[in-house]
Amino acid sequence: MATTFFVEKIKVKAIQIQQTGSFNVLEYVDIETPIPAAGQVLIKVESISVNFADTMVRWGNYAPMPKLPAILGMECSGFVEALAEDINQFSPGQRVACMGEKCYADHVLANSDSLIPIPDIIDMDEAAAFPINYLTAYHMLNTMARVQPGETVLCYAAAGGVGVAVAQLSKLANITTIGLTSTDEKAVFAQNQGHNHVINYKKENVVKRVREITDGKGVNVILNSVAEKSFSIDFKLLAPLGQIIWFGFAGGALETDLTKRLSVTYNQSLGVRTFYLHSVPRDIMLKSIGILLDYLAKKKIKPFIYERIPLSDAARAHQLIESGATMGKIILKP
Repeated sequence: MATTFFVEKIKVKAIQIQQTGSFNVLEYVDIETPIPAAGQVLIKVESISVNFADTMVRWGNYAPMPKLPAILGMECSGFVEALAEDINQFSPGQRVACMGEKCYADHVLANSDSLIPIPDIIDMDEAAAFPINYLTAYHMLNTMARVQPGETVLCYAAAGGVGVAVAQLSKLANITTIGLTSTDEKAVFAQNQGHNHVINYKKENVVKRVREITDGKGVNVILNSVAEKSFSIDFKLLAPLGQIIWFGFAGGALETDLTKRLSVTYNQSLGVRTFYLHSVPRDIMLKSIGILLDYLAKKKIKPFIYERIPLSDAARAHQLIESGATMGKIILKP
């Protein structure tokens, strides 16, 4: 049984897809007010973070795909509006961020264990923008690669949300970063966010520049969100004992035979690992959330908001992301 604080039911506005495809499949629709069941909380949404993965869901290229029709969105921030009777760790009006599902809406129903309490000192747009990107960066650097001060990390999409998070967290840990970007404008931005070196891969020879930057040693870790053909270059960039952490498919399916590639580089002791944020055990996740909230509150990290766009215009947000024009994060406002 759920406790609700509505005087009467309202219509919820949401972005829904009936089928996969281009921007025109995004529909701004009315849905019935969701009522919390056991373990659930209803959030009045303040800010919605747009992720590249949202565009992959829209195209039908994400795994796992939601059942259609589906409301898009994986993270948001807002205020607790209603909650099930078995929920005692949250209260009406409380500020929260959510890593969940169906976040492209002005009200979102979420499992209580997907919510993050947000202190008053933290901006709600930043609260929506930080969870997926900063937790991904944090766990790849610390939990997975265990990068040490003085080591070097190469990061794809250095001007994107994860790229910004990698730069800022690495700077705090005295880790050297080399960012890859596609334009000079993004290169300047990425360096301003904290990357020590930035390479415009459309103008420069990446292998040559990385060898110059590292005095021929190569990098210790590569954070690869692109896949496709990129791994054939990555193995040329790694130092002995180096590893690639593969966490996305922005460029398409992997086109490298990893068994063959590792056989060729066998004597260098190289490795490839995959990373999926929701595989991180809950106790480790909770500890990292606490660390990152403290960083946010003390302004040691700060998500960069590229643009705020009305929820009804979500198609424009997707167009901007797919054009490659964006830096940092786009926020949708209900």
